[in-house]
Amino acid sequence: MVGGRAMKEGVSDERTSLLISVFEKGSPALLFAAVVITLIFGLFLFPLPSFHTDLEAFAPDGPNDEAEKRIEEAFGKERIPLFVHVEVDDGSNVLSIQSLVQQQSDLDEVLAWSESHGPVISEYIAIPDIIQRGLDETSPGAKLNEASSWEQLLNDTLDEGQTCSDGASNEELLMLASFGRDALLNKDLQFESTTCMWLDSNRTSGDATPFASSNLWVLYIRPDLEDETRENMVNLLRQQFDTLGEEGNLTYGLISDDVLSHDINEGTIDNLVWLIAGALLVVVIILAFAFRSVRGVLFPLAALSMAIVWTYGALAAITPTFSVLHVAVAPVVLGLGIDYSIHLQRSYEKRRSEGSDTPEAWALALNELYLALTLTVITTVAAFLSNVVSPLPPVRSFGLALAFGVVSAFITSTIVVGSMHVLMEKSAQKFRPKSHWDGLKNKAREVVITQRKTQAFALIFVVMMTVTSVIAAAAKLETEFDLTDFLDDEMDVMQVRTDIYESYEATGWRPIYILSEPLPGEVAIIDDLEFIEATNLMNHRLELAPRVVIPRAVGDGQPMIESMHTVLRDAIEKDAGFGNRHGLRVIGNDLVENDYNTGDAVEALIELSENQSVGDALTGATWSERVSGVSHLSFDPQNGCSNGCLLFMRTEIMVQVSSNSESIEAVEGLDTAISQSSGKYGVQAAMFVSGDAVRLNLVLEGLTTSQLESTVISLIVSTLVLFALTRRIGLSIIVVTPVAIAAIWVVGAMALLNLNWNVLTVMVTALTIGLGIDYSIHVWRKYEDLKERLEPWEAVKEMHATTGVALLLSAGTSICGFLVLRLSPMPVVQDFGVVTSLTVFFSLVLALGLMPLLLTADSLRENGNANID
Repeated sequence: MVGGRAMKEGVSDERTSLLISVFEKGSPALLFAAVVITLIFGLFLFPLPSFHTDLEAFAPDGPNDEAEKRIEEAFGKERIPLFVHVEVDDGSNVLSIQSLVQQQSDLDEVLAWSESHGPVISEYIAIPDIIQRGLDETSPGAKLNEASSWEQLLNDTLDEGQTCSDGASNEELLMLASFGRDALLNKDLQFESTTCMWLDSNRTSGDATPFASSNLWVLYIRPDLEDETRENMVNLLRQQFDTLGEEGNLTYGLISDDVLSHDINEGTIDNLVWLIAGALLVVVIILAFAFRSVRGVLFPLAALSMAIVWTYGALAAITPTFSVLHVAVAPVVLGLGIDYSIHLQRSYEKRRSEGSDTPEAWALALNELYLALTLTVITTVAAFLSNVVSPLPPVRSFGLALAFGVVSAFITSTIVVGSMHVLMEKSAQKFRPKSHWDGLKNKAREVVITQRKTQAFALIFVVMMTVTSVIAAAAKLETEFDLTDFLDDEMDVMQVRTDIYESYEATGWRPIYILSEPLPGEVAIIDDLEFIEATNLMNHRLELAPRVVIPRAVGDGQPMIESMHTVLRDAIEKDAGFGNRHGLRVIGNDLVENDYNTGDAVEALIELSENQSVGDALTGATWSERVSGVSHLSFDPQNGCSNGCLLFMRTEIMVQVSSNSESIEAVEGLDTAISQSSGKYGVQAAMFVSGDAVRLNLVLEGLTTSQLESTVISLIVSTLVLFALTRRIGLSIIVVTPVAIAAIWVVGAMALLNLNWNVLTVMVTALTIGLGIDYSIHVWRKYEDLKERLEPWEAVKEMHATTGVALLLSAGTSICGFLVLRLSPMPVVQDFGVVTSLTVFFSLVLALGLMPLLLTADSLRENGNANID
């Protein structure tokens, strides 16, 4: 035993001598190299990198990506809706003639602006345009902007004697009325008591003007634009609407995923700067309190600032854009870096006060903490690198950035700070810092008395807290992802979102697509009679799928489904002769054979593709445009398709989803409809669901996978590293146990605080291991050194007085640094600040509270004494 200790001391002395020599001779070169590295990495930060945050950036690879890419090349990308909430400035009637005329004028200006920029808008749905198309059909030449009253509009569009009840037999009119009332007009619409009453009175009494306090436009933005270009164009479009609102008496509020992404990206860089500044301010305050010297503050501050530049500079060098997750990198790196600095500075001050010169004092401090710091860095980096297995690209990048940041903080805290001390304090030869730790040391020693007396209660408390956390987490925690979580609730776009949800019956509607291609080995989808019958059944199943939008305000309504089936059905209902030419007729909502032959459906689609008349009264789309949106035909003679073959189909289903759970329900419902509609007696095609809702589900699944895999990997790696060093699996488990329990407590606290898993909090368990293992290792290493010459509880007392005090200060700094994240306007970042602060707090409490009990019990067991008292 004595020989082993002497050997260890000999190795330690050699390492100390080497470190003294390095700092005495190499400090100028080391500091110069650090400055050069900082400048090089800093160059990558100018100009400041842009941020890119949208659903697609987070989405992992899906099982149908290749097929989706093939079909997308044929149809183009999916339509992207932009919602425009229209109100009158004074809150009056948005359906008044004056308001409608203004809306028509503004719409014309927006469309002209769109044409001059690309165009930007590919389709649109707007109340003034719907009214104008009604005028075009019934009174050619009549213009909305020339109307003087609703009475004139109704006289121009309705025959003499017609009333509201007369429209009950017109299915197309009922569909338009239902959709308009549910999706485009405010819930406070007054129509029966105004317009209908005026018509019922034979147009002689009352006011025909309907009332609504707002209406909604839906503009479809060109999907072929690049993401960044499209977001910028949508922002310019928003500015155009703002200008129109200032010039008139209408207010326009815009919202879409592009608007949200643009606002997130624009605000993130300012957010990052302020968070870094706030975290650095916290570091300054804590260091000033801990060391009460200019050097004790400036040297670690300069070093940690270098680490931040290295981290973000390296990130900018490997990726052209940042994710919003990278906002949280700086506080984490600072939190860990300040921990290294406080431990080293505390040990350095002690050595200096004992008479060592600067190089020797720093070398002795490094040597004392060499093993603990090295283990801490290895296990922490391993915990952060565990995120590399995540299927979500931003999470992988976040894990890499944190790992690099930890290494950078370790290098700057050990080498750069030491070099600064050596260089700066040579001119102050008699400098001897005073220790300010005595008061805290004495209080820390007193804690051990209470800790020893209450150890049984403490163990019971830990067990109860752990069980409660598991139950709470299992009962309440859900996984969520929403771009609005990255925006301040007070922002204009968030107010628009709230207004839309409160104003319309049908809100949160978005498209989901079913894409179809030939079965493997086939060159086309065969449009035989069995295909027609199978599409009938599939259409019924889609209508019954959950969350599908069916406007029912007037009549039964039609599901908002655009497919090859619905296009052919609508065309035959308009023109029975068209159906007869292609062997089809319509009964109810079904296509029924009428001397049908294989290939007739394709011929019908070819004929419709040449029809440029209006095929959709709602959007104004032509029959040709409708056909190109639902089917893609091949005329390749090599595949026997000289006369046309059906190559791809695309079905668009509008679903109403306002939450992640509703999105999952909608996608799963459509998946079920597809599985029931395929196979031997179904549609003979390979079909799958696509769209943003599907990508959202992949993100949610990826978050869950990330959380589980990163946690397991972190625990395994930490345990293996400790086992490799100690060769004792029991001791390795003792060191890891407080960290694992802290992770469980944090999850339970999240449930109690009504916080859910999101793109940041999903990493909290791995972060807990990465941050908490630091404290456990420091406690263990100090206890191991002390127990060789002290009794177990005396060793705990001295551990609390030295390492415990340092951990208390470093944890306080980390908690304050993470709480700076509460100043962020992003709710998701605010939640992350709370969770990481709890992580540090629980890790500290368990490292100083539970771990000494486990270590002393293990020591007494080794000594053959089972009595831990």
